[in-house]
Amino acid sequence: MNVFTRVAAITVTCHKRLAPYLEQEIKELGFQVEETFVTGVKVRGTVTDCIRLNLSLRCASQVLYSLGSFRAMNADHIYNELKNFAWEEIIPDPGYFSVTSNVMNDTINNNMFANLRVKDAIVDRLRDQRGVRPSTGAELIGTVIH
Repeated sequence: MNVFTRVAAITVTCHKRLAPYLEQEIKELGFQVEETFVTGVKVRGTVTDCIRLNLSLRCASQVLYSLGSFRAMNADHIYNELKNFAWEEIIPDPGYFSVTSNVMNDTINNNMFANLRVKDAIVDRLRDQRGVRPSTGAELIGTVIH
């Protein structure tokens, strides 16, 4: 998967009430806005576009590139879906990664539990593929999965 040329959903987040200004900045950069919400804007683009957005936007907090999506029924469903994803194509070897999340699911009442299941799935996949456990932790360095 070449994320530098693959077009996918990009969510650009911002503080509340800044979305109209963020939307204007994004349009001025030539992007077509798909959706604007209270804390951000959605567009489509590549990781190269994400880099450009990160360097150009003043109102943005985060620029999040979507590797995929699914509706999770519970924490085990999250684990199973993510263990089947080709993380070895995204996270360098050796590579450090961290996990952050916002969870809205009746069966998961703690974001840290969701983060743990995501981390477990990625670690298990990379250990199966590479034969070695990757480094992971809370520092937002290396690859950050949200």
